[in-house]
Amino acid sequence: MAIKWSFISNQDGEIKGINDSGVATFRGTPLKSLAREICQNSLDAFVDETPVIVEFHAFDIPVEKMPGAEELKDAFVRSKDYWGGQKTSQTRDFFETALKEYDKETISVLRISDFNTKGLRGSREIRDTDWTNLTKSSGVSDKHGTAGGSYGIGKYATFACSKFSTVFYSTYDINNEQAYQGVSRIVTFTRADGEDTTGLGFYGEDRNKPVYEQLNLDPNFSRKLEQYGTDIYVMAYAQAQSDWKREIILSILDSFFVAFWKNKLKVLVDNVEISVDTLADLMEEYKDSVNSYVYNYYKVLTSTETKWIEENFYGLGVIKFGVLLMDDDASRRVAMVRKTGMKIKDQGGISGYIPFMAVMLIEGDEINERLRLIENPQHTEWEPQRSANEQQARELLKALNDFMRKKVSDFAAQGDVLELDAVGLSELIPEVTDEDTEKAKEENVNNATNIIESKVIIQKERKPIAKKAKPKTVEGTPVEGDDVPGWLPKNPKPNPPHPRPPKPIDIVPGGNTRVQQSKEIGIEKFIFISPNRKQGKYMLNIVPAGNTDNGAIELAVSGEVFSFPATIKSAVKLGGEVLEVDGNRIKGLQFEKGKQVRISVELDSKDYCALEVSAYAD
Repeated sequence: MAIKWSFISNQDGEIKGINDSGVATFRGTPLKSLAREICQNSLDAFVDETPVIVEFHAFDIPVEKMPGAEELKDAFVRSKDYWGGQKTSQTRDFFETALKEYDKETISVLRISDFNTKGLRGSREIRDTDWTNLTKSSGVSDKHGTAGGSYGIGKYATFACSKFSTVFYSTYDINNEQAYQGVSRIVTFTRADGEDTTGLGFYGEDRNKPVYEQLNLDPNFSRKLEQYGTDIYVMAYAQAQSDWKREIILSILDSFFVAFWKNKLKVLVDNVEISVDTLADLMEEYKDSVNSYVYNYYKVLTSTETKWIEENFYGLGVIKFGVLLMDDDASRRVAMVRKTGMKIKDQGGISGYIPFMAVMLIEGDEINERLRLIENPQHTEWEPQRSANEQQARELLKALNDFMRKKVSDFAAQGDVLELDAVGLSELIPEVTDEDTEKAKEENVNNATNIIESKVIIQKERKPIAKKAKPKTVEGTPVEGDDVPGWLPKNPKPNPPHPRPPKPIDIVPGGNTRVQQSKEIGIEKFIFISPNRKQGKYMLNIVPAGNTDNGAIELAVSGEVFSFPATIKSAVKLGGEVLEVDGNRIKGLQFEKGKQVRISVELDSKDYCALEVSAYAD
């Protein structure tokens, strides 16, 4: 049988241009996309607990050594002629560039090989196999559960890196089958027999069958007996003259640091090894170049100060959440990582005031399946509108975010275990003079200098907003409240329905009617620290947004859903003035807009807590 290039007739149907939608998806970030898609596909094909190995290696070969070189050149010439009348030069430029490669002595080739995988099974079948899904299918993915891919377009990333838009696949699978085939995705052109093509061509035997042996284009590489896996050859490697190794290393460190940390993946980029053994050194070497969050994510994974929680998330499978409170470089982001070990996104919006970094490991099969189905094709975002049940998908993402917000807040409240430097405290606490220090001795709190040096948690004001339970319906099932999705199991221990503290009220002189007499004043800044948590002592620093000679503040302990009045035992203004206390209210304060008020308070509670503050003019 003849082994040759065969470009399929379009039967006078659709005319295909140079902007293939699949390839165009990855042209903006070809190397970053290539690294992500390749490693993800290899991890999906793992055999056992042995780390998957992926190797990237560039080399040159004489152009005539490429299988079917002259036939492919003829296709390029015909394509250029077919589209020569176009007003735009994009297609013409592509083929002029491709044909110039034939004028060189050699062309560059990128070999991508994986090991400890199943290889591409089903090369002798005609559909629904690993082999056919990669080589002959479009928009088809047969992956499920914890697998990474779901759209079947990741394979186009290799074509985006080829000046020929041509790739050769070779496999040695675990069933001991060997096969190779070339695939070219170009444009419609007129064949020698007068038929127009679809632009899709295959190099192989008759009827576009693969050649049943391995392809060895790299003179320094060949697979050994039972060394199962897949080799991909990117022809006329477009990035060969760039700093491609560095770009691939950065992309892989950003996307797969968890897979390396778990020893699930090992990557060789020419002579650079990325593995669990080299990860620490590479993170240090590339920390100023890699995604700014990644180095801190690595700290989360490796620090002894990281707090981890593991649970079965609403019966959908195990999730593991690690939080590291930090005093600098904290971007307040969470690395969202599915079971493959690939980071999907950097999740923000968890806390606006707690300096932290975190890693969310989503390991349960069912929750992985749900999230996989709403990932975008680039695997960089979860988009609920892709789901058959958009409302359910949105509620799952909301439940995940609510879980992370609560855990970050809980960990931050454990001040004796997880502590932070008082970042920015000097803005609100000026230097204290000796006279001030002497006056404040009776308060039994640290002076300002000691407070700055101590390790504390800073929390900004969060105005109390009561969450009102509103019944809603999801898929016809009545649900009470906004916190738990209707399709998820109810929380067996819901928060008690305690209301937030009411606004201050007084009795009007001469009458029995109880009316609200105080006017709320805004707060520009609020910071509190705890110099002695075990004694329930806090230092409050408040900058009011208004003026009054008879002001008051109220303190509330902030819970997940509701706030509770904070019982105040005593309050002393900086300088020694003892203030009047009534329950959770401190009275008799003078407020001047923009000028800080500093108060030492002792609460009845000995637990470290998040506080909310409200200011009033009586």
